[in-house]
Amino acid sequence: MASRVYLKLAGLGIAASMICAMAGIGCTKNPDQTKMQYVPDMADSAALKSQRDFLQPPEGAVTRTAILYPATIEDAEKNLQNPIPPSAEASAQGKSLWNKFCIPCHGSAGDSNGSITDVYPKPPNIVAKDYPVHKDGFFFYTITFGGALMPSYGHAISPEERWLIAHYIHDLQRMAK
Repeated sequence: MASRVYLKLAGLGIAASMICAMAGIGCTKNPDQTKMQYVPDMADSAALKSQRDFLQPPEGAVTRTAILYPATIEDAEKNLQNPIPPSAEASAQGKSLWNKFCIPCHGSAGDSNGSITDVYPKPPNIVAKDYPVHKDGFFFYTITFGGALMPSYGHAISPEERWLIAHYIHDLQRMAK
């Protein structure tokens, strides 16, 4: 019987010491002693600016995989070079992409006679006027960021596909002569 009482008292002693250890209060000899914090980051978090993510990169930071585009269309025409060499295969792929993305506005010949131009304003005729003198960088930039009437297609068409379309635009211009 004494062993049972001893086990009960020992169990109560262990339970009491665990409660004191977990609570961290009441069992210290010095009440002025600093207590341990369980999750210090929650109590001492960094101050945040409103409407700003805590993990947002610093101002002016650029990711390693960023594609840096020229600031203006003139810079793009002057500095961007088409990395895809002209070929029959590149023109065929460019034509397929032209048919998918560009025909509704620009038409199949690039003369701005697309199927939606009776409802929406006509885009420029890219096979006439001064458009044949423009280089591939001009068309790449325009496809990427849009123009006066044209929406941006940078989100929908990959950079490689934009270069292929630029090749096909030059083919259309040659065919129109």
